[in-house]
Amino acid sequence: MTAYKFGHVILVGFPHTDLRNLSKRPAMILYDSGDKDVLVARITTQQYTTESDCKIENWKESGLIAESYIRLEKLATIEKVNILKLLGTLSYLETEQIKTVLKNIFNL
Repeated sequence: MTAYKFGHVILVGFPHTDLRNLSKRPAMILYDSGDKDVLVARITTQQYTTESDCKIENWKESGLIAESYIRLEKLATIEKVNILKLLGTLSYLETEQIKTVLKNIFNL
């Protein structure tokens, strides 16, 4: 079973909020405990400017095809069998920014 790391960008069958359908979407790995599931945050090309959204500055280097944003308030636990492929990895500076936003969201 593949082990994923914080900051990996993946292509996944992402669940809709109604849990009836899946769409192929990029997502960022937040946590892989080593079992069959991972915790991910949605990545979108739609621009959002809330406190919990992060713009990906180095989107090409991360394996994405367009300027994108991580929606840190849109999390999902998914089975690894739904991961279609690893697209890339976010830069160190971007992962540090994401950690700061997560700390603020959860008041850590």
